[in-house]
Amino acid sequence: MSTRFVATMIVALCLPVAAVSAGTVTPVGAEQCAAMKAHHVLNAGAPVGCERLAVVRFSYLDFDGRTHDDGAVVALDAVVPYVERIFATLYERHFPIAKAQPMDDFEGDDARAMEADNTSSFNHRTVAGSERLSLHAYGAAIDLNPIENPYLTRNSVTVTVAPPQGIAFLNRREDRPGKPERAGLAEAVVGVFSDNGFLYWGGDWDDPIDYQHFDIGRSLAQRLAALPPDQARLAFASAVSAYRECIARNSDKLPGKRRQTCLTAPRN
Repeated sequence: MSTRFVATMIVALCLPVAAVSAGTVTPVGAEQCAAMKAHHVLNAGAPVGCERLAVVRFSYLDFDGRTHDDGAVVALDAVVPYVERIFATLYERHFPIAKAQPMDDFEGDDARAMEADNTSSFNHRTVAGSERLSLHAYGAAIDLNPIENPYLTRNSVTVTVAPPQGIAFLNRREDRPGKPERAGLAEAVVGVFSDNGFLYWGGDWDDPIDYQHFDIGRSLAQRLAALPPDQARLAFASAVSAYRECIARNSDKLPGKRRQTCLTAPRN
């Protein structure tokens, strides 16, 4: 059995017993760090280095119902126990994932990863179409099933869909008369992500609309990156607890209204 990363052990104390999954968390070692640099996933000037990153490995079901034991994403040390719990919960709920491999396999190219329908986290890059650093560069964002959950930009007359295969999923209804049931849509698991600190979903945005994207918020990501690791883990655990407590206090509201009420941090 693999030795769990010490961050999991520390922050797991803040999680309910049922939240501990069968996945594994390991620190990014020297060999993997060198590979990430060689494959343009970690570049000079990154806001976090390999010493602050860990690999979450997990099982997942594909769209044919087959189990895969090779799921892996790289994320910030402070959030990895919650990332582990997210994917354990998706597996328990039979939520399908097309593929989940670190961005090394795609040379850090976000477009290639999206076209492969790859679920991922850490990638030192900017926000598409800008010079602003993406929250993926902190290991504090997750992209889920990019084909089923595409990225949309628009101007006055056209909408651009990335990846292009995502055009089949512009109608976001899961159940449509005469059509096969949809699976893998992010709407079904927004609550799973928000309950584990990934409060902000790109499907809530106006332009762009990024159905695949979940993150913890820019101000919190920057704070965690600046803190020593142990303090960062405790700070994120505290943020998650505060959100869960807010949800509990607003239990009389509809789920969507509860979430809206409790989103108090900046979006990204």
